[in-house]
Formats: sequence, structure tokens, C-alpha cells
Amino acid sequence: MKAITLTALRARWNRYWFEPEGPSNLGLCRALFYGLLLLLYLFDDVSPWGGVSNAFWFPITLFKFGRIPVLGEGPLFALDAVWKLSLLACAFGFATRPASVLAFVFGLYRLGLPHNFGKVHHFDAMIVLVLGVMVFARLGDAWSLDRLIARRRGREPKPVAASGEYRWPVRAVWVIMALTFFAAGFSKLRHGGIDWVTSENMSVVLNQHAYLGSSHDPLLVDLSLFLSRHPLVCSLIALGTVVIEAGYPLALFSRRARWFFAPAMCGALIGIRVLMGPSFPQFILCHLFWIPWDRVLAKVLRAPAPTSPAVSPA
Repeated sequence: MKAITLTALRARWNRYWFEPEGPSNLGLCRALFYGLLLLLYLFDDVSPWGGVSNAFWFPITLFKFGRIPVLGEGPLFALDAVWKLSLLACAFGFATRPASVLAFVFGLYRLGLPHNFGKVHHFDAMIVLVLGVMVFARLGDAWSLDRLIARRRGREPKPVAASGEYRWPVRAVWVIMALTFFAAGFSKLRHGGIDWVTSENMSVVLNQHAYLGSSHDPLLVDLSLFLSRHPLVCSLIALGTVVIEAGYPLALFSRRARWFFAPAMCGALIGIRVLMGPSFPQFILCHLFWIPWDRVLAKVLRAPAPTSPAVSPA
């Protein structure tokens, strides 16, 4: 009986990660993720960090034990340009595999560098992890210039068979997100307990951020101050936050839960920007992996979703 149970669990595990599906959804996720990531950082200049005094250098673990130095402003500008070009190439599916490697390696340094000057951020670590997952994924098998160029050169690419290779990268991103948000909710309960919800904590937080307590002002300061004067509302906001974060892993296993937790988390992130100021567009960007874009596109085009074991989108 035990052997049957273990066999069934292993089968479910394999289906969860590697049930065959076509490459369309992963290809569309690739195009949207890298394209929107490029737009997000397009005008963000990392080169000034090369001119910061060494007196402010407090390296994080990766930079400390890897003995990774700070490049000068010129090399940093060049590295940043190459990174953004690699994002552009990945978005269009051009030289997809080498471009994804460059996007991860250069992104690891480029996004990690600002963390070494006394303030460790937590809004872009998820992006680095997703870039790392994408290195090992077959990103260019659908909706890519690579396949289009091969077709134009007379090397007609063979239809791509459905495979678990197009499923596991998306599921891996789901797991990264679930662990990240669960850790946030668990930390609140571990260190604050039920008082994190029932006390004046949320009221104090809203008041603090209304008076320049963050790098960004709240979009609706008056609303933030108004809500802070209502303890019950503040407790409901705190309770909703903990439920969404701690319950987020349920979305890994339940389709119904996905309809709630992914949109609810995006709403919570937008709420933080509106009421408190901090902005987390990177987290919202990663939520695009929860959307079955191949089915969305099929519905938009009024065509049935791909079910054939072999599909060959451009």
C-alpha cells in the first residue's frame, strides 16, 4: 500500500512539473517578461555607483566571498548597455540561449551592485532568480526570431513536440514567488504574532509613510492618513496582507486559489504604492507567469487553444 502511495505521489509530482505542453505559453512569457523588464530599467543608470567612495562599500555575501569589485563608471555604463541589449534580444527571441545567459550573468552584477552600499533592497532579487531559471529553459522554440530566421534561410524548423521542457520553467517561477511571499507573511507572524494584525502597527506604518518615511511619497497621502485613524480598517488591511502572503503557496496546487492569490497580491503591491510609497513593479512583472498566455491569445484570435502534441508557432 505504501509503495502504491509513493508511486502515485511521484506520478503527481512528475505531472506537476513535466506534463507535456506546447512551447507557445513559454515563448509568450519570455517575450513579455524580457520586454517589460527592459522598459522598466531602460532609463535606470547604474554607472554612478562606480564613483561612490569605498568608505560606503559594505559588500553582500556574493560580492564579498566572490571578491567581485566595483567597476568604474565607464565600464559600468558599457555593462549596463550590454545587459539591456541582451534583454532586447531575449524579448524578440534572437540568439535566445546566449542572450539569456548574458541577461542573467550581467543582471546578477548589475542588479546586485546597489545592494553593497549599506542598504540591501528586496524588490529585484526575484528578478535575478527568474533570469537564472530562464537560462536553462528552451525559450526560443516559439514566437522567436531564431525560428523565423531559420525558416527564411530555407532551414524549415521541424514542428516542436509538446514537452515538459516548456512547463517546468513557468512552474519554477511560481515556486520562487510562492516562497518569497510566504516568507514575508511567515516573518510577520513569527516576529509580531497576532499583534501584527490587532495592534496599532498598521496605523503607525501608514502614518510614518505619509511623512516621508520612504524613498517615494504615497500617491494618496490624504487617504493614507484617513485610513490610519480607523483601527478596524487598519486591522483588516493587516489581516488581508498576512492572509495573502502566507496563503500564497496554495496557488501552486489549486486553480481556484490562483484566481485569488495572484490578483490579490498584485492588488496589495499596488496598495502599498498608493498608501505607503514603496514601489514593487518587479514583483508585479513576475506575475505574468501565472497567466496562460497561449490560451488568452487563442481566445483573442477566436481560435481553439493548442492541444496537438506538435505545434510550431513562428
